[in-house]
Amino acid sequence: MELNRIFILNLKKWRKTRGFSQKKLAEKCKTGHSYIRQIESGNRCPSFAFIGKIAEALQIEPYQLFYNETAKSVKPVYIKGLEIVQKKLLESVSSEIKGAFSELKNG
Repeated sequence: MELNRIFILNLKKWRKTRGFSQKKLAEKCKTGHSYIRQIESGNRCPSFAFIGKIAEALQIEPYQLFYNETAKSVKPVYIKGLEIVQKKLLESVSSEIKGAFSELKNG
């Protein structure tokens, strides 16, 4: 599924989860409701700054607007350098877990 479609589906899902109409979300983002309607219809693409405003209004993290719940396997959305950060985080957590088990074993 393409990234724009994932974003639109998640935007609609979170907006409805919060009980917001397009107009209410637009008010919270300080924009016109036609802009939200155009985003949700795929006719406009918001800037990163505006995606941040949307996430703040919906009280979610911006990445949640790009999370693909329908993916058959866990695949991160490609963002340059993200795989490296994820790998380092995973290695760090694995190392901490191994260390904790080692302390339990020895201590």
